[in-house]
Amino acid sequence: MTGRPAVTRTRPGRLWQAAWLLFALLRPGWLEARETETAATAAAEARPGCPPASAAHWQAIVPGVWLWPGAAQEIGPGNRGQVASQILLRDGDSATLIDPGPSLAHGRLVRESARCALGLTITRVLDSHAHAENVLGNAAFAAFAGVRLEASPATLAGMRARCPQCLASITQKAGQAALDGTTVLLPEASLRPGQQLASDSGRWQIMEFRAAHSDSDLVLWNEEQRLLIAPSLVYQDRIPELAQGSLLGWLAALRQLHQLRPVWVLGQQASRHAGLSATPAQTSGLAASHGYLCALAQGVLKAMELGRSANEAPELALPAYTGWAGYAERHGFNVQRAWRELEPHWMNGGQVDCTALD
Repeated sequence: MTGRPAVTRTRPGRLWQAAWLLFALLRPGWLEARETETAATAAAEARPGCPPASAAHWQAIVPGVWLWPGAAQEIGPGNRGQVASQILLRDGDSATLIDPGPSLAHGRLVRESARCALGLTITRVLDSHAHAENVLGNAAFAAFAGVRLEASPATLAGMRARCPQCLASITQKAGQAALDGTTVLLPEASLRPGQQLASDSGRWQIMEFRAAHSDSDLVLWNEEQRLLIAPSLVYQDRIPELAQGSLLGWLAALRQLHQLRPVWVLGQQASRHAGLSATPAQTSGLAASHGYLCALAQGVLKAMELGRSANEAPELALPAYTGWAGYAERHGFNVQRAWRELEPHWMNGGQVDCTALD
């Protein structure tokens, strides 16, 4: 034996545990704070995170305005009903959302991607018109007391009358999985023509067109930015729907909007307008919509002048538009609707103004 005192070697793991215990005894408040921080971290991780590639959906149009474009397709399981656009207008850290989309799931995706990708909390939702693919996403905001859901009185009436049936219809087309949990959540009837909406991109004037695409179509106009938002009136690469609309009213609305001379038009997708001619090949959604509706009206009027009957109306083809989504599904129906509307107009000597949008 030597005269050295005996040394007990402590394993590193035990030494660390002893130090931790000693530190906790000396600083009990630190341990409590550490446990609280760990619990908060776990709660944050359990909370729904940012949707994958959430930023990829939003297209920046001008500072403070984003668009999530609708698919130029028919509603089906592949697109889960998302054929209409969603539009965000920033106001500080908050945002106004125009049309939440077709379902609870999509509305949640829009809400969370706005938060994650853009740092915005949606506090106001405007329903542009009473069609399922635009408004059933209201359900995603049911539990958020601070969010106002708003529409025109006519849109509210249309939603109350038709949304239970349109929910069943879109579920059949897009599939039960896409619409799971979706319910009809009605907005306030608080929007009126002439109201102003403030945002970081400037002031927006609220406009309403009655009997165009539907019984009430919401439009927002920003004169400073020359930016027009017309979700229900401007289609692109997809056949417009006349089920609740008026061909003459829709054409008149498009011509009135053209007179504003917008640079950007946000409809189903974003497009630059700037007076493009009304042909399918052009990139202006406003001009393209006007082009199809005018071709439809002119075709029906010509058939009447040739003595054809309404029974022959579905045979009226428009080859330039056969490549648009929904041509096989909707064009024949649109011809019948146009015939019924235009026949008394034609018999009374009425004309349709289809001069190019220049």
